[in-house]
Amino acid sequence: MATLTARAPRRIGAPIVLILPALLFGLLVSVQWRTQLERSELSVRYNAPLLDAARSLQSEQEVLKKQLADLRAQLDEIQRGAASQSTASRDLQAQIEDLRSAAGLTERTGDGVQIVLDDAHTTVTAPAANVDKSICHSTDLTDIINAAWRGGAQAIAVNGERVVGSTSVYCVGSTIMVNGTLMSPAFTISVIGPQNELLGAYDDPNELKDVKQRRDVYGLGFRVTRASGLRVPAYAGALNVKYATPTER
Repeated sequence: MATLTARAPRRIGAPIVLILPALLFGLLVSVQWRTQLERSELSVRYNAPLLDAARSLQSEQEVLKKQLADLRAQLDEIQRGAASQSTASRDLQAQIEDLRSAAGLTERTGDGVQIVLDDAHTTVTAPAANVDKSICHSTDLTDIINAAWRGGAQAIAVNGERVVGSTSVYCVGSTIMVNGTLMSPAFTISVIGPQNELLGAYDDPNELKDVKQRRDVYGLGFRVTRASGLRVPAYAGALNVKYATPTER
């Protein structure tokens, strides 16, 4: 008479146990790759029109700036002619010139410092994820300008664009706009003012910590030097400020 023997349940083989995590890992990689691809497509889709629109607006702005400069020159001529008529007019014209200078509407020349800010051009041993730390940002320019004011700056220009109280600095795609003008690295910041005080402000370890750290670690270009005979042009843009009080720097 035949006897029945109980068979032990079959165990899942090792290959199957390894295949399941591998499939899950492959699925995650595929989803991440597709997400990154979609992000890249969106970046190209939206950044390109944004830059085109910015360039178009800048072209229009250049025309308007020229018209504004011509009108200001005509107004100055009229005011100078009127000032020659009476003592009161001459005094008023002198006050207007002082206010124009304080508002950045007149050219300035003198000694000071020059700062160069640029993307890193040397190979640094940093992870690819940190490439953002080796390029210039609008916040870097803002910090450098603010440090100049704290050091006693009398006039500032970025790549020939005068910095005034209403100046805007912000990013558009991979470029930076100053007063609505598109700019790319390298940035040259000309600062007229007391050289020792300005150099002291930039040498202060509490100033520009992030910029200096990225210079030393990631190769960001940042250099401050004395400069003589600097020329800072007059502000050529529109002034939307209605009320302001000049302050001594």
